[in-house]
Amino acid sequence: MPGKTLLILGSGPGIGVAVGQVFSVRGFTHIALVSRDSNRLKEDQDKVLDAIQERGYSCQVKTWACDLTDLNALKSLLNEIEDFGSLECVFFNPARVAGKPPLEESTEMILKDFTLTNLALYETAKWAIPLLKQASSDSSPSFIVTSTNQLWKEPFPDLVSLSMVKSAQRALVLSIHAKFGEDVHVALLSVGGVVSPAKKNLSPMSIAERCYELYKQPKGKWEREIEITAAEGEEVS
Repeated sequence: MPGKTLLILGSGPGIGVAVGQVFSVRGFTHIALVSRDSNRLKEDQDKVLDAIQERGYSCQVKTWACDLTDLNALKSLLNEIEDFGSLECVFFNPARVAGKPPLEESTEMILKDFTLTNLALYETAKWAIPLLKQASSDSSPSFIVTSTNQLWKEPFPDLVSLSMVKSAQRALVLSIHAKFGEDVHVALLSVGGVVSPAKKNLSPMSIAERCYELYKQPKGKWEREIEITAAEGEEVS
């Protein structure tokens, strides 16, 4: 199917929906929203459709409910999405932003977090990178992952699991970039603080605009990471 498809894994009322809204009115013809919460997905879909209608654009928005820690379900889902337009950009956004300090967090939750942020990412990349490499010369094949510019180098002890898996995730993304970065724009969108609509740089819409700027970088000037920091005088937390 012709057109340009954006796949958002980890849709939600913050960055995920905002990215869908921004891309949907910038020439994308298909937006695929994926989240575990089927009820919230309908709200996410409505918000993206509202943005499209407000601007007078035409874009299909479809949702898929999936627990990304179920890797078999994820692989089946990706096969379905392959028929939904021509893949142009993957935005990988899921994470559990919660947790406990070292020795209090359970091994089971750490394993689940790792599966969500790393193994699901790995399976998605195995599916997406070959498709994105087939993109036409006038396209911008991109694989963008939400990251942090803090936790991977200076862990937050009360979120030991998130700190661990974000560090591992960065290593995975940069490894994929090193091997495939000449053909596909593999990049980290690193957010330096708590996201809030009230903030200037760290609002969902501001981050989504930066994500689109990252996607639109011309080949030859592809950056492997952009860091988004709090505005002067704003609290990071």
